[in-house]
Amino acid sequence: MLDEPDLVLLARVIDRGSFARAAADLDVPPSTLSRRVAALERRLGVRVLERTTRQLRSTEVGELLAARGRRVRLELEDAERVVADHRSSPRGLLRLAVPTPTGDLLGPLFAGLLARYPDLRLELGVSDAPLELLGRGFDAALHAGAVPGHGSYGVMSFGHIAPVIAASASYLDRLPPIRYPRDLASPAHTIIARSRHSTWELAHARSGRLLTVTPAPPRVLVAAKSLAAELVAAGVGISLIARTSIRAHPELRILEPGGYRPAGGAISLVTPSARTSAPKVRAFADAMKAFVATRPDLFT
Repeated sequence: MLDEPDLVLLARVIDRGSFARAAADLDVPPSTLSRRVAALERRLGVRVLERTTRQLRSTEVGELLAARGRRVRLELEDAERVVADHRSSPRGLLRLAVPTPTGDLLGPLFAGLLARYPDLRLELGVSDAPLELLGRGFDAALHAGAVPGHGSYGVMSFGHIAPVIAASASYLDRLPPIRYPRDLASPAHTIIARSRHSTWELAHARSGRLLTVTPAPPRVLVAAKSLAAELVAAGVGISLIARTSIRAHPELRILEPGGYRPAGGAISLVTPSARTSAPKVRAFADAMKAFVATRPDLFT
């Protein structure tokens, strides 16, 4: 309580009529309050209290200052109520980074969140690298895969999501079939990748056996996942793309050569700090958890 402004302390002393009663309210020694008021008088160069052995009363200037102190106290109490309210109910601006193209499927989730919490506002940053937005003031980011520097972040995992190996029907009609993982290394096929030296981690659908495949050197390098999906849909080649892209491109075919599919990784909500998240972030995390549970076609 000694962090309260001096005017607030002065108002309390005047309202209680003595240093002892005001000090009892604040659970501090009366001498502490007396020193604070005396320091205020020295700083202002005026007397704010008339002290006698029997009573304490405010001077005219002291009463004017105490009136301002009461207003400040009301503002502080109102601020505390606002903070308490924010701690208990999601409100304000939630700045959230979501990955492309996964973000395309989250419209119903966001609609439900806004309907449930009318005081909540959203700013959505859609990015192929959502974690980069955490350094730009975003509250949280959805991320697929391992989280680099895990210890410095707060991480809430919801399940697993895996990309798919895909090609268009027209591409598959004109090129050799892909029956086994080794067929991906054939120079007859055009690979679209994000890096020049890429390997694909595959897992067998039934046994779970892991296999690392090095596909043919990519003919097309593209950083944007959404553009990679567009190129695959146009019949350019084969690539790892987000499973969510299949719904947007019905001409795509999912390939699981020899029963193998991409291993994938965890889908997580990442916050800039491991400390307790704000109610608005927790509200989204709860909504995301429910969303994942209703979409077994996308998440495991």
